[in-house]
This record gives sequence, structure tokens and C-alpha cells, in this order.
Amino acid sequence: VGLETPAFAAAPTITSFTPASGPVGCVVTITGTNFNNPNVTDVEFNNTNAASFRIDSGTSITAVVGTGTTTGPIDVTNADGTDTSATNFTVASTTCPTITSFTPTSGPVGTSVTITGTNFTGATSVTFNNVAATTFTVNSATQITATVPATATTGPIRVTTPGGTGSSLTNFTIAAPTITSFAPTFGPVGTSVVITGTNLTGATAVTFNNVAATTFTVNSPTQITATVPATATTGPIKVTTPGGSVTSTTNFTVSTLHSRSVTLSLRKHLVARGMVTVGDAFTACVSGVPVKIQRRKSGNWRTVGSTTTSASGSYKKKIRDREGKYRA
Repeated sequence: VGLETPAFAAAPTITSFTPASGPVGCVVTITGTNFNNPNVTDVEFNNTNAASFRIDSGTSITAVVGTGTTTGPIDVTNADGTDTSATNFTVASTTCPTITSFTPTSGPVGTSVTITGTNFTGATSVTFNNVAATTFTVNSATQITATVPATATTGPIRVTTPGGTGSSLTNFTIAAPTITSFAPTFGPVGTSVVITGTNLTGATAVTFNNVAATTFTVNSPTQITATVPATATTGPIKVTTPGGSVTSTTNFTVSTLHSRSVTLSLRKHLVARGMVTVGDAFTACVSGVPVKIQRRKSGNWRTVGSTTTSASGSYKKKIRDREGKYRA
């Protein structure tokens, strides 16, 4: 059971293909049956492997003519058999566009890419791994400038004109993001954290120790501002973009708020004394706490002395002996 080819499996058949001719890099649409019954595993042009191919449906495949291809039939193969087209695909220079190079070869979403090739006049579409570029300019019959779209992933670039579709034989690589730092490095739920790095454009998720931030803004390719979510715990920050994911090498510490209070007493020639206490048992919040002693003057509070608490939370500070209202 489960070892034999399913009873419904069938060999593929080719009924037609278009265009009937084109150069290396041209995209050919093959029509037939049983392309996913089971899935086609090989497409060849006159015994030369296609540079790449995609099963669009059980009746349609798009394949890219590979380097070294010569005129001859197209073969399509799945686990149940192979079918050969009744007519030849002719390798020839036609109006089908071709892509010979592009620069840069990698970059984040939003990168401006210059595509070089032939027959670009009248281009109606430029895609990055099948994601349409919303912005592109046909500079000439041999050059197009296109912007990498928000959801693009690593893959070939394709240009479509009334004469057909041409594909690059190499991939444009969506650059992976990096995190170089974040600030602050600790804080309670609700803290706004600025994340600094590279290739952050198009970020689709930010997490704090695997808890998704429901609110974040991509300020620029090098900066994101995210809010620590309600159930986050101490751990690394992770950013996900179309180019991949990156995790910070250090943890963001999710701190807990502890209510504090301070007392003040004035003795003799105004020696300010008091204690800082917490509303729970978290005594770390009483040690080394900065304390300001202030005096009311002309309707405003003015600092007349500053100190820090001891390990137990106590403090003492001598201030000038003046009549008035004081607070800590």
C-alpha cells in the first residue's frame, strides 16, 4: 500500500506551445494534460534541459529556453512517462525579448535594477520571481530600469512585451536583513524600540522572543520602530523580510514595573533623610536610586540637593537651612 504509482496517475501530453520560436532565455508556454498527475519533473528542448520551468496548472507549464538549445521538439516528463511535441521549437532571433544581464545582481526590496537585453520596446510587465514590479521604465530597446517590489523573493527577472516573455538565466537575490543594534535594550510591555540594521525595507514581521509585535513601522531600509507586545518575554528580536529573517545576537529584556515611594524628614539644621521602598518584594528597585530634594520657591519647585540611596534604600543629604516647603 502506498508503494505503487496511484491508479489515477497518467503520462503527460503536449497539445501545443507558444511561441513557436525564440532565442535562449525566451519563455515558452506549453499546453497539454496531466502536468501535475503526478508533477512534471523535467522539460527539455531538443534534449537540452530548460533553464527553468514552472507548473502553472495541470494543463500549463512555462519554461525558459536554456543555453545550448538547438531547434527540435519539446519533451515533458513525469513519473508515469514522457511526451514529445509533434512539432519543433525553432531556436531563432525573434521579437521575443531577451535578458543578457542586470545590475546590481542583489539588493533589498526597493532596489533600482538596470536590466540589459534586446527587444524591450513596448514592455508591459517586469517581474521579480513572478512578482510584478509596480515601477519600471523602458529606457530603450535594450535597457529597462525597474524597482524591486515589496513582496519579491529571490528568483529570475522576466520582461514581457507584445512579442513574448524573456527570462534571465540567473536569479536576482533579495538581500537578507541584518540587525546591528536596538534601543532601548530593556523596558516593559508597550515600550517603543528602535531597531537598526540593513535591508529592512518590506519587513513583514517583527517578534520579541517569538511574540509578534502588532505595531511596527519601517522608517527606512536601516530602521524599524516596534512596540513590545502584550505577552512578550525576555529574548531576542527577530525581523522577517522578503529576503529572509534575522535574529538579534542579544536579548531585549522585558522588565516589570514596580511601584516605589519615598519618605522625607528634615532634622536639625536641615539634614534630609528618608527611605525608598517598593510596593512588592522586588528590593532591587530601592538600591542606588537617584533622589532629589526640592524646595518650593515663588510657586515653583527647585532642586536644592541630590543623592542616591544605599543598598537598603536609605538616603541622607545635608542642605542649606532655609524656611519653606520641601519634598523628595
